[in-house]
Amino acid sequence: METLVIKNGMRVALASNGASVYTVSVTVNVGHINEPKLGIAALFEKVLMLQAPFVQAVYGGTITTFLTGCAKENLKETMEKMANLVKAPELSEELLEQAKADTIERTELLAKMPARQSKLAYKHVAFSKHQLVWNTEEYIAAVKAVTVEDLKALHEKYYTGKNLVVCVAGEKPKKSDAEELAKEFFADVPEGKRYKADNELYTGGFEQIASNGDYQRVMFGWDVTNLSGVSEANVLMSALNGQLERAFASMEAKPELKIAGYFGGMRTLRISVETWQPDVNLNDIVDVVIGIVQKLKNEPLSEGALESARQWAMTEKLFKFASANDASVETAWQILGREKMYDIDERIIATWRVSARNVQEIAQDIFSTPLTYVVASDKQVVGYDEVEENLK
Repeated sequence: METLVIKNGMRVALASNGASVYTVSVTVNVGHINEPKLGIAALFEKVLMLQAPFVQAVYGGTITTFLTGCAKENLKETMEKMANLVKAPELSEELLEQAKADTIERTELLAKMPARQSKLAYKHVAFSKHQLVWNTEEYIAAVKAVTVEDLKALHEKYYTGKNLVVCVAGEKPKKSDAEELAKEFFADVPEGKRYKADNELYTGGFEQIASNGDYQRVMFGWDVTNLSGVSEANVLMSALNGQLERAFASMEAKPELKIAGYFGGMRTLRISVETWQPDVNLNDIVDVVIGIVQKLKNEPLSEGALESARQWAMTEKLFKFASANDASVETAWQILGREKMYDIDERIIATWRVSARNVQEIAQDIFSTPLTYVVASDKQVVGYDEVEENLK
């Protein structure tokens, strides 16, 4: 992976993998967390998508990526297309009204889904130093109030050289070609400034929300923003994921394990278990998760379990970079969130060197941070203090 900087401060990254088709992405350091007005980041993204066929949007808190694919021989036209999208978008009343209608319709639909509400509650609890608004009525009212002038102000403030990363991903993109095209099409983007997010927002805590029908969910989270030992954490994740899947295979419950990032550099390790069976006792699910976490903290992995976890960790990383789209997004997000992109080969080698003791130590580090505990259910569940005590 190579990076360069053009005269306006915009960074250009090249992510080489085996994909025969290039992906060109433009990532801006703004999203629904650091937006100047509630709802405006989503509206701006939708307005751009309405005028950009074959362009996708991926967003994550303080970061939004626009990406599209192209054949190698069409790289120049594609770079020009993406540059025009961020330099001179059409910001009209007609497009804004259409974006508002789409956003309101989606918001009202998601408001009826406990799964969606529990994810929003998780963010609210985990990062409660930042007053996240996830009240449906308040959000819709804010969306309706956004004007074209608001969109123009957002564009002027955030869509600047120092606040953007352009990435070309695919089979051996040439640095000289990317630099020449970036200078040709992006050099006139105003320099601006870099807008960094506050990464000291994590608090943890507890919330229970109502659930309709048979759906139930329990979520656990721990702060991993400033965690050292990324390779060790990747192996831990692989081991933890395998144990969760085996434990819940016979319980009619579906586990999910992921690093959930919301604020550019902010990350949490999140365990979520959901079920559509009303007779499943959520307290049993809580007990299973506690047991798995305690074991990882208190006992080293067996030799067989360690080898399997390392293999899965390496495979996951290689699989991510096999896709030009994923490689492009990951590269840009690492550059904006952590100032640089890791070397994939070095990460693979480091993963293979992780020991059982390393995994146990990283588990102790992670699971000693304050707990985020969110429940979607109408039934009584074990309380926050008891769960934290049992996790020790």
